[in-house]
Amino acid sequence: MKKLISIGVAVALLCMVVLPVAVAADYTPPQTYAKVPFAIVQSGFELLNQILPTLLAEFAPDMAWITGLMTPIGGWAGGPLSWSVDMLAWGLGLGAEVWTLVNDAFDIGYPEIGTVLNTVSCKLLVCWSATNCTGTFDPCAGNST
Repeated sequence: MKKLISIGVAVALLCMVVLPVAVAADYTPPQTYAKVPFAIVQSGFELLNQILPTLLAEFAPDMAWITGLMTPIGGWAGGPLSWSVDMLAWGLGLGAEVWTLVNDAFDIGYPEIGTVLNTVSCKLLVCWSATNCTGTFDPCAGNST
């Protein structure tokens, strides 16, 4: 029981002090601003993959199998899980198109809703840096943002 408490204290200290500093120093750059949280989670798992073997060897050698999970979980968080941002942007763009058609067809009188949905959609896809998006990618082309 004392070992579990020691591991809990070590992990808590890691999360409060070491993890934010290390993640800021060693991170995987996200593709878009909206994917920054996913990149932070991925970097956190990469950090844990580096320090857990030492902690577990000291406090809980029988739990060393956990270190094998860090890299796949981090990769999934930074990759496939972060695609949910792209799916959300696509869904908002589709919602904007549908709203515009419905608003025009039934003369509802709120065209701004389509503009808001479209603006949020394109802003989710704005590049994190100039090197991440190449070519003529411009998600907000034609929008009044």
